[in-house]
Amino acid sequence: MFEDVDKAGNERGPVRLLRAYPVPGYQRDVLQPSLVVELRCPPLASITLAMLQSVDKCFARAAPGYGAAGIAAAVQGHPVIARLVHLTLEILRTGGMPAFSDAKVIRFASAESVMLALPAMSQEPKETWMVLHWAVRTFNLAASGASVQPAYDNLPTVLRTLEAQAPKGINSLRFLQAAHEAGIPWRQVLNNVFQFGWGSQARWLDSSLTDETPNISARFARNKQATALLLRNAGLPAPVHEIARDAAHALKLADKLGYPVVVKPANLDGGHGVTAGINDAKGVSAAYAKASKLSQQVLVEKHFEGNDYRLQVFKGEVFWVTHRVPASVTGDGRSTVRELLDATNADPSRGAVGGLKRIEYDDEAASMLADQGLDLVAVPPAGMFVRLRGAANVATGGVPVPALEHAHPDNLALAGRAARLLRLDIAGVDLLIPDIKRSWLESGALICEVNSQPQLYPHLPAELLKRLVRGQGRIPVVGVLGTDRGGAWLDGLQTRLAGHGICVGLATPRRVTIAGQPVAAGEPDVFRAGMMLLGDTQVETAIFVVSAKESVASGLPVDRFDVLVLEGPCADVAAGGWGEWRAVAVELAACSKSVVINQDCLEWGALGASLVNSRVTACPAAALEDTMYRMLTEVEP
Repeated sequence: MFEDVDKAGNERGPVRLLRAYPVPGYQRDVLQPSLVVELRCPPLASITLAMLQSVDKCFARAAPGYGAAGIAAAVQGHPVIARLVHLTLEILRTGGMPAFSDAKVIRFASAESVMLALPAMSQEPKETWMVLHWAVRTFNLAASGASVQPAYDNLPTVLRTLEAQAPKGINSLRFLQAAHEAGIPWRQVLNNVFQFGWGSQARWLDSSLTDETPNISARFARNKQATALLLRNAGLPAPVHEIARDAAHALKLADKLGYPVVVKPANLDGGHGVTAGINDAKGVSAAYAKASKLSQQVLVEKHFEGNDYRLQVFKGEVFWVTHRVPASVTGDGRSTVRELLDATNADPSRGAVGGLKRIEYDDEAASMLADQGLDLVAVPPAGMFVRLRGAANVATGGVPVPALEHAHPDNLALAGRAARLLRLDIAGVDLLIPDIKRSWLESGALICEVNSQPQLYPHLPAELLKRLVRGQGRIPVVGVLGTDRGGAWLDGLQTRLAGHGICVGLATPRRVTIAGQPVAAGEPDVFRAGMMLLGDTQVETAIFVVSAKESVASGLPVDRFDVLVLEGPCADVAAGGWGEWRAVAVELAACSKSVVINQDCLEWGALGASLVNSRVTACPAAALEDTMYRMLTEVEP
């Protein structure tokens, strides 16, 4: 896929991309798929300070996060490689890609040639290749003194391509980041569906939709009219509204319900197209035009006056409450509304990725100001709350304020019941209520929306993962090195573990089985076999017979083995000698909790004593089955 780098547009220059290939599995210290590349860089003696300064200036223009600290933290050993790696990772992250692992030097082939592993999201890391190629091209232009404008002109296309391939919605990237930080293994299943954990402990997520979210519930929740009817029939406070056939009908409905009213799409969430607190026919017409651009079904409902809260629910329990303060400014007695708005939008947290949204001045804002007797040049009194949006959604410039500790238990129970009625495991319940501290049974309230795929505030994906995934989502994983078929003791071990109530997945170069039954034809490599086992929720323990060559070519299906068994000898040892096997054994042992060595295999020699691992166990071949059975039934992963 990546071998013919010259045909990919690789210009002649001081840096050359010699070859590249994908590694879909794990490599040590790269806890996601990767792209392995070989780069030839200019001799150190030919690199001048002026050249590096020119390159740094160009790279900083391309990526705002590029700087000296990132260069220093990147791959050490060559100033050009460090810069290329730093820029590549910065652009990937700017484009929304989950590039969490740092680059890893596999080896320096010479003083000017290096093999690198760069993190990627998918098993076919085209996005990493595209960005690295752009970085090399830009470096060569800058280093040679040529114009870098052709590269800059192409950068928006690169970023758009990244954004199209990146996880969709801010939730997905935050879940992946939280999993990486918590040591929970993750992988892309397909498109925006990601797996967290392995085997029987694994969960799937598409943004905040889970593998337990009923499709019928998600579709139901997107229909505001149907949701309100369901809630009202269950005795919960939900809006009374009707679908407007056209703009004229919307005006008739507003007159019938009585002002103020709310106009919004019937089948969208996230605050898209919502206009609240409308007080006149002109406002209804404008709101209908706005909503009808997004949906053919537009609702008109009676406005309920109250503070806006989002209650996040998981399995019927509210775990977070946010008071959503609508887009607004606060008077200081000196500044005009325009000046206050400019100062608010100048806040660095507004407009940043994943941060608050800037407040746009539009017809709705102008109407809200007029209702308060203000305009852009008015000077509000000190402390005056100047509202600029009817709805309080963060997506339209609102500000979230934590409020869980203040919420009355009745209000928490109300949100939990609404989510249960819709059979939603995760839900965002939007509640209008005068005061969250008082029971809705006393003050009145309105559930204006139940979101089946709620947008989550930055820290909530980590909280949800704790509830969704047990521990780190891992199952016991065993690696066996030094045999090409899997010794007879493995069959006995599977049978005994099955008798203990443990479903075993086994992958050898000759077979892949789950609970003793074949699940694959042919002879898949260890990574593909791993995906078969670790993606199956029946598998409670996985055993992989590892080939030394495969572990290098495709990477391993796991980042670590709980137990590494050094067995042998095997058929392909004679061809390559024991040097390669010993090197691989030392590498894998560093990623294992425990190492079990077959002491009857003399070729391993004194390897056990050389491993810096206090959990090394040596036993004769006849005792491997008993030793492993004891380990796997007594030790948690």
